Amino acid sequence: MNEPLERYLRYLELERGYAANTLSTYRRLLTDFLRVVSPNGRRLGRIGREEVGSYVLRLRGERGNSGKTIRLKLQAIKSFLGYARDHEKGFRSAPLGKNDFRYKVEHKEVESLSEQQIGRLLQAVEAQGRQAQSRLHSGSGKTTLAQKQFFACRRDLCLLTLLASTGLRIAEALGIRFSDIDFLDKSIKIIGKGKRIRTVFFDLERLESTLTEYLELRRSLSVGHEYLFVSTKEYRPLGSRGVQKLLKGYLAKARLSVSVTPHTLRHSFATVTIEKGANIKAVSQILGHANCSITIDLYTHLSNEHLREVMQLCNPLASTEIPLEERLRMRRQHLAYLGKTG
Repeated sequence: MNEPLERYLRYLELERGYAANTLSTYRRLLTDFLRVVSPNGRRLGRIGREEVGSYVLRLRGERGNSGKTIRLKLQAIKSFLGYARDHEKGFRSAPLGKNDFRYKVEHKEVESLSEQQIGRLLQAVEAQGRQAQSRLHSGSGKTTLAQKQFFACRRDLCLLTLLASTGLRIAEALGIRFSDIDFLDKSIKIIGKGKRIRTVFFDLERLESTLTEYLELRRSLSVGHEYLFVSTKEYRPLGSRGVQKLLKGYLAKARLSVSVTPHTLRHSFATVTIEKGANIKAVSQILGHANCSITIDLYTHLSNEHLREVMQLCNPLASTEIPLEERLRMRRQHLAYLGKTG
């Protein structure tokens, strides 16, 4: 069983351009699937609807997996069995039909932070950085430890500012190397899903200043690693688990929901920029989506604050009069949007 799985994972990596994190997830999901449905090493060709159905029942019943988790596992299983049908011996026909196990998932609105909440988060990082700098200058405690704490705060501020202002996926941000940064153009080459390459810009005053300060500190400490974001332990590349842990600490200091993840900052970027009137196609390109429909489906919901503003501004009893030109501009914009989504 392991050999077909390894061949499938190599196919995803070399021909489909899947990222390392995705490959690791597929390996874990499919290893579990094969262990459950074929504990005695049954040949792949004998795995079909009955085996997959029993596995889904176990996921839903014994393990209590969510609909979203089950759909992800089914996606991996279908893909693997489809590959095995075309490339491995022993398959007389397709093990699963196209419409088999189309697991429906209740649509949930993505969680995001408001501009004010993003500001509170970054302020918490800045406050901790000032404390670390004060300890470093006062000489209280070990100098090396104080330096690392100050370095970590500068790095965290740069990373979280980058995520909030560009909508990068955490894996994309942590994968940035110095060779990807164009300091003259103030841009960064990003390698996204499917190894698609896009460009994001950092010529935003607040982002540029935090990046500059972080890089200056890196140079002063002679940190020579090729990756932009590194840990304080031997300055190795920073991992996503480490980011989640440090983010949790800052969220607590800012008194924000601990359920926020690095990916929430991506959602927040998209939601806020679209609510501010940004071109959806431009936002889609910045996020690295394959097409605009993904962006529209995920991010064109409206926050409660935006709904409140509409109620106050456009209500029949509103005291504020909207100029005619502004009304016409808004109507053209909404009609264009309905034309794209209808």
